[in-house]
Amino acid sequence: MLEVQGLKKKLDVAKFGGSLLDVEGQSIPKILQRIKELAEETEIGPIIVLSAPNGTTDKLIEIGNSYAQSSPILLDPIFEVYYKLIDLYIIEKYQDEVIKEIDNLKLLTLDALRSINKRFSGTIKARILTFGGELAMSTLLDYILKSNGLNSTRIPLSDWPIITDDVFDDATPNYDLSKKKRHILIEHLENGKIISMAGFLGVTSDGLETILGRGGSDLTAVFLSCLLRKRFHAQTLLFKDFPIQSTDPKVVPNQLTDHITSLTYNEAHKASIMGMKIVQHPAIAMARRFSQPLLIVPFDNPKKYSIIQSKSISNDIVKCITGKVGAAILSMNDEKSHTLEDSLRIWEKRNDFLDLGAETLETGTRIRDFLFLDSDFLRKNEEKLKGFDENLKVEYGLGVVTLIGDRMKNSAGVASLAISSISGINIKRGIFAPHTSQIIIVVDEKNVNTTIAAIHSKISKMNRK
Repeated sequence: MLEVQGLKKKLDVAKFGGSLLDVEGQSIPKILQRIKELAEETEIGPIIVLSAPNGTTDKLIEIGNSYAQSSPILLDPIFEVYYKLIDLYIIEKYQDEVIKEIDNLKLLTLDALRSINKRFSGTIKARILTFGGELAMSTLLDYILKSNGLNSTRIPLSDWPIITDDVFDDATPNYDLSKKKRHILIEHLENGKIISMAGFLGVTSDGLETILGRGGSDLTAVFLSCLLRKRFHAQTLLFKDFPIQSTDPKVVPNQLTDHITSLTYNEAHKASIMGMKIVQHPAIAMARRFSQPLLIVPFDNPKKYSIIQSKSISNDIVKCITGKVGAAILSMNDEKSHTLEDSLRIWEKRNDFLDLGAETLETGTRIRDFLFLDSDFLRKNEEKLKGFDENLKVEYGLGVVTLIGDRMKNSAGVASLAISSISGINIKRGIFAPHTSQIIIVVDEKNVNTTIAAIHSKISKMNRK
């Protein structure tokens, strides 16, 4: 990984996502191997951040909603997974102790479920998702590490070091408040401990549980690195299923894809928004704020990592081509559109739509178009949105294909090469804005993969410009 210089001790903060934690626990031996490798490479730590097992968060959301609708679904199957993992990976010496702790988390989760009063939200939702997910998994990992002779610990909820605002479902960590608790982490690390941490979880300044948004375990790992970087050479490793490639290899089975060795924060942010699930957006913003490099590490091939940082170490003009289905274009009166835009951006805090500009029709009416990346939001709220303009129209069934690369702004001809490669595809809209590090092409959903494949076949030519 990255070389570190100076007198500070090197610390790895490594996050293992839910996709690596299947409910059968088949990946646990390899996770254990990766943790041992990290422990051997550094003087202290590492800190291990865990997501809930794959599918657990969605199932807990389903259970929470069922309680809100007074038709409760059983919680037992969630915790049966944990009891099974105890039998498989925790030695007899610790089994009674860990079962007692998991039993307690199950009771706390049930208590939270029973306290739901029509709405599944707020700190109740945060408790259910984390008690039944990340906290349970990090408890198990602590005992798995102990069972394998490693000196591990975890942080109790009463000492939780990630203090957030009061936006319970999508909380933002507060650096100044959290740094008052970082001595707890430092003490454990200096005493030779590996720390097992629940991802996704925060607490308010008065101790109420929050969650850090979907994919929030990324933010947990990044924030802990930023919190500890003044004391240690903290390195953030986000373990993922696959290396970052120039496009999804499944979409272009007859083409070679390139391993992306580096992305800037801006490129990673744009790629993640437009369909390439690399890192949670707030995690990228946090890393950019503190100039904290991120390593995206393939689980099965750690040496093939990618680095996300301020400056790219690659000269490629087009870094990657990504696609996203489920988009829609909303068209409405230009004058009325400004109130809607302010409402969505300021009050709803939605930034998953793009202003496509306005044009004057033959009638003299000015119509403004917006590209929404989440058409489900429009479907669910179309009648409410008509309160802003009863004549608004929505075109569904669209997808977006996006070329990403900071260097496109200084490289003429990329857009023309992309367009020439898809001459047989109906382009609904083109947003040619290389100065924003992206070129966006809107097509029918059914044509997204074909469009990606056609443009990707020209990527070598684009990067020779």
